[in-house]
Amino acid sequence: LTIRLCSISSGINAEYGGTKAYCEEAQNAIRKHKQSIAQLESEEAELLKELNLARSNQNKLKDKGTVDKLKQLKDREEEAQTKIEEEKEKIKSFDHQIKKMEKAKRRRTSMKAKERALMKTKFDR
Repeated sequence: LTIRLCSISSGINAEYGGTKAYCEEAQNAIRKHKQSIAQLESEEAELLKELNLARSNQNKLKDKGTVDKLKQLKDREEEAQTKIEEEKEKIKSFDHQIKKMEKAKRRRTSMKAKERALMKTKFDR
């Protein structure tokens, strides 16, 4: 094929510096195009394989299972977040109650100290 191509083009392309150089150029171009075509066909086959795999029922079921698990995890996360917020509110309430009790205790202690001081002054008189 390339010999015939070269012989046909030899008469037409004499002005390009000889038919031999033209034939070599054409052969190199053809070889590069064939390599590109082979590479593209290989990539196409790989992509088709991946596409068929993605479309398979087994993968669809696996994906559905994964989606279901993710939904369950999201629900559990929301429940946990709600419980965390509830516990934070309880802690705030306990902290408030503790502060009230500490304040009342300080008041009682202060009052007792004043009463003792008063009693002491009465006793000392």
